Amino acid sequence: MGSKASFVSMVILIIILAGSVFGAGVFIAHLYFTYSFLLVSVGVVCAYQLVNRYRRTNRDIAFFFDAVRNNDSTSHYPTSIKNKSLLQLHESMNRLNSHIQQLKLRNAYKEKYYKALIQQSNTGLAVLKEDNSMELLNETTCRYAGISPESTNMNLLKIKNEAFYKVLCALEPGETITYKNVLNGTIQLLLFRATQIRDGQSALKLVSIQDIKQELDEKELESYQKLISILTHEMMNSIAPLTSISKTLFGFFIKNGTSVKPSELNETIVTTTIQGLKAIEEQGNGLMSFVNNYRKLTKVPQPVLQMFDIRDWMEQLSLLYAEKFEANQIAFECKIEEQAKEVIGDKNLINQVLVNLINNAIDALTKIEGIRKIQMNISKTREGRLLIKLANNGPLIPEELQEKIFIPFFTTRENGSGIGLSLSRQIMRLHKGSLNVISNEMEGTVFLLEV
Repeated sequence: MGSKASFVSMVILIIILAGSVFGAGVFIAHLYFTYSFLLVSVGVVCAYQLVNRYRRTNRDIAFFFDAVRNNDSTSHYPTSIKNKSLLQLHESMNRLNSHIQQLKLRNAYKEKYYKALIQQSNTGLAVLKEDNSMELLNETTCRYAGISPESTNMNLLKIKNEAFYKVLCALEPGETITYKNVLNGTIQLLLFRATQIRDGQSALKLVSIQDIKQELDEKELESYQKLISILTHEMMNSIAPLTSISKTLFGFFIKNGTSVKPSELNETIVTTTIQGLKAIEEQGNGLMSFVNNYRKLTKVPQPVLQMFDIRDWMEQLSLLYAEKFEANQIAFECKIEEQAKEVIGDKNLINQVLVNLINNAIDALTKIEGIRKIQMNISKTREGRLLIKLANNGPLIPEELQEKIFIPFFTTRENGSGIGLSLSRQIMRLHKGSLNVISNEMEGTVFLLEV
């Protein structure tokens, strides 16, 4: 309604202006200069009103957008004016200013909240600009780097701990490294992970930092405890029969603390003694074999990395096991994706891993009747690593044993040494890869090798 009234008033002013100009022209033609002067004066007033309205509206709008561009939402536009059209414009701009103020307050609260969250995080966080200048360091990162969390000088890290700063700079987005940090006589093993985030047109590098030394120490201690438990168990199992046999033989030759005479020996004692000595020899050989297996675990050679063809490798492996598969009625299938052509690694060591896994699969399949299958799928991951899936439809591995099977000397096989899978995982780790197992009703038993 206000806009309509304003429009009508502007039309009236335009009509009066046009009429004044026309009337002044007529009076001038008839030489009535006084009347023409009055009409010209009326026309000038109308023109001034029209121009003033136009300029005022434009000035208010321009001022409003300048304020928005300068992040100023405190300006207020008068609402005690009679021009209803301009009044509506001012009210709209005031409402928009109020909305912008609310958004700013909300964003300021969120910024304060997230900053407090970042600062109080137990994970170290650092943000670097493209020129490697520091954008943000939280308190945990400051403690790791040995600088004061109270300092607001982001360049303090470069001055106080240049080595720490260089690691942050050298880290590429998507990369993960460990860094041994010595601070006040204590050692920290820090895990650095980097990712890239964008701030408008510029790219920022976000680095998360965690001290994993305690976690690794706990894992190492747990591994030692498991290993010692298994070593103790195996050695006690081997030594206990030796002690028992020795005690029995000792009883044949010592009576009441005195050695028996040769005349008191009979054929039964001699035969039993011979059998006992053979048992001691066999048990001793078993213990020696156990110790040799342990030595194998501690002397895995460093891999000699070379590029080799995957298809040729698989053909050689298939030929190696063709007769054994046929003898045990096992259907073997190998699928290789087109992208998986070559791999860099120690062929002999990786081959040792696969041979061990295939032998285990054959041993498991001989325990079932009916269809026996081994499937191998070779593909490339998104990161460009080689993924080998070796599956069989033999008996499932219970969930509680799926991690234990990788512990040295742990075995569920009657004549197993318990080092095959442990050795295989160690070989994969030397290749910066992994060896894991999945065993469930849906997929069967699948060993996953990543190189």
